[in-house]
Amino acid sequence: MHERRAVQEQLRPVEGIRPALPVTLPRGYDFARWYEHEVSSDDADSEFVDEMTAAPAASWSVYFFPTDGPREDGLPVVVVCVQKPGIKDVLCGEQNDATHLRRQLGQNDVLISRVSRGRRDMTAWRDVELTTDLNKVTWLR
Repeated sequence: MHERRAVQEQLRPVEGIRPALPVTLPRGYDFARWYEHEVSSDDADSEFVDEMTAAPAASWSVYFFPTDGPREDGLPVVVVCVQKPGIKDVLCGEQNDATHLRRQLGQNDVLISRVSRGRRDMTAWRDVELTTDLNKVTWLR
């Protein structure tokens, strides 16, 4: 999804934490293809408060695919997961190795993970600037 308005419409009904997005995509990556949120058992018993209002998001995972698709010898699919601090659930995972990068965005925990076969090198994602402000995201039109 690369249209700013479409992303805003998808996020609008969900209160709580906002997705962490790269301001500029690392070379070889395409716009985000899939956005999903999770609620914390601290916050809600169900995914929806009522028919029109989703329970507050405690985490967001956003999936980025390589421009030429995932390949064994190419770039992997990457998920950027941001989690609200101070909740008992671990929604983004706890890994910290060559294929998982731990970051902070404000007070929020971020885990950037390789989730497909492909090169193990995550260097391109190590220093990417992250934001929750859709207006700063250069790859959204």
